[in-house]
Amino acid sequence: MADAIVSAIVSTIMGNLNSLFLREHGLAGGLETELENIKRTFRTIQGVLQDAEKKQWKSEPIKVWLSDLKDAAYVVDDVLDEFVIEAKWLLQRRDLNNRVRSFFSSKHNPLVFRQRMAHKLKNVREKLDAIAKERQDFHLAEGAVEMEADSFVQRQTWSSVNESEIYGRGKEKEELINMLLTTSGDLPIHAIRGMGGMGKTTLVQLVFNEENVKQQFSLRIWVCVSTDFDLRRLTRAIIESIDGASCDLQELDPLQRCLQQKLTGKKFLLVLDDVWDDYGDRWNKLKEVLRSGAKGSAVMVTTRIEMVALRMATAFVKYMGRLSEEDSWQLFQQLAFGMRRKEERARLEAIGVSIVKKCGGVPLAIKALGNLMRLKESEDQWIAVKESEIWDLREDASEILPALRLSYTNLSPHLKQCFAYCAIFPKDRVMRREELIALWRANGFISCRREMD
Repeated sequence: MADAIVSAIVSTIMGNLNSLFLREHGLAGGLETELENIKRTFRTIQGVLQDAEKKQWKSEPIKVWLSDLKDAAYVVDDVLDEFVIEAKWLLQRRDLNNRVRSFFSSKHNPLVFRQRMAHKLKNVREKLDAIAKERQDFHLAEGAVEMEADSFVQRQTWSSVNESEIYGRGKEKEELINMLLTTSGDLPIHAIRGMGGMGKTTLVQLVFNEENVKQQFSLRIWVCVSTDFDLRRLTRAIIESIDGASCDLQELDPLQRCLQQKLTGKKFLLVLDDVWDDYGDRWNKLKEVLRSGAKGSAVMVTTRIEMVALRMATAFVKYMGRLSEEDSWQLFQQLAFGMRRKEERARLEAIGVSIVKKCGGVPLAIKALGNLMRLKESEDQWIAVKESEIWDLREDASEILPALRLSYTNLSPHLKQCFAYCAIFPKDRVMRREELIALWRANGFISCRREMD
């Protein structure tokens, strides 16, 4: 997916090429023609990028072409950075003596600087021209580049849920609630398993927030486990969920004694969400502490992996099936049609039904496409999504990856870069909004270089 962010890089560079900083301080004197040529070449390439990024999934030559373009774009970005650095250096030395001194400095002599940059710009422009010419070999369709306002959606796993937005899980919900309300034995552990995007977390959220369940359990605890089944981290996370405050204990023994004290005599419901491995001995040690709770306590585990569900569960394993066609359509039309007029709905319904079928009853895929189609106004745009070649890229019979790829591909360029950047962090990493935005800004994803005072 790395080469699906080329449009974001190109958009950033186009913004920088249009900026005034290149022409300030006389740094670009004599280089305007070369810069204009580079800008013109990027503009030519920019028109076909959307089609190229869609077709790269089935065309290795296009994928290689995008990779070459990305490398060249980074070189251009580095050259523009040199202009910025030099301009800042000049701004810091505004008095006449320093200006005279810089003229005789080989490092900051404006003539030497322009000569060096002219050579770099010529080399990269020639490479870009060759890349632009190669695009003709792929018969790519030209289209307008869409730019949207900065925004992002951050997905986390938590206990709250809006039940009005959930379709088709009523039977599973009632089944789990009935089991929890009739819980008996020595800490029964229920497991809910299924592929990613099937709504395991959503189902458990519904159960967790049911009024009868709240009355049944004096303590309700929610912890996202993810791929790191670290016993100290999980024990601390359970304590913090109970207290609603951070826990400063670091060593395992005092953590376990603290948790045991908080659970003793209490009837609790513990959710361990998104478990990828039980790490045998670690899970057994945690279970021993959990057994200090009152009789009737229970644990619910969600996982994608069958063996994890079978090893951890002691009472029940629930497999999450796909949504029915009716529930799939209800979910999709709620998101896709929004406030559209009746005649618009009628014109797009048949196309929407075909798109929903391609999602195969996977809730996350339906949500991704529903939110995408809400932004598509014309019938041609809807048909383009329905007939996209990305639907043919099914991996392990999964409907979710093509749907998510389509949703990602249709993001505006700067948002692609923002979301792709998140891939460097561990799975289920929770970040503060301000922290993530600061990182995006530091990498130049959501703000162009400001003009210097």
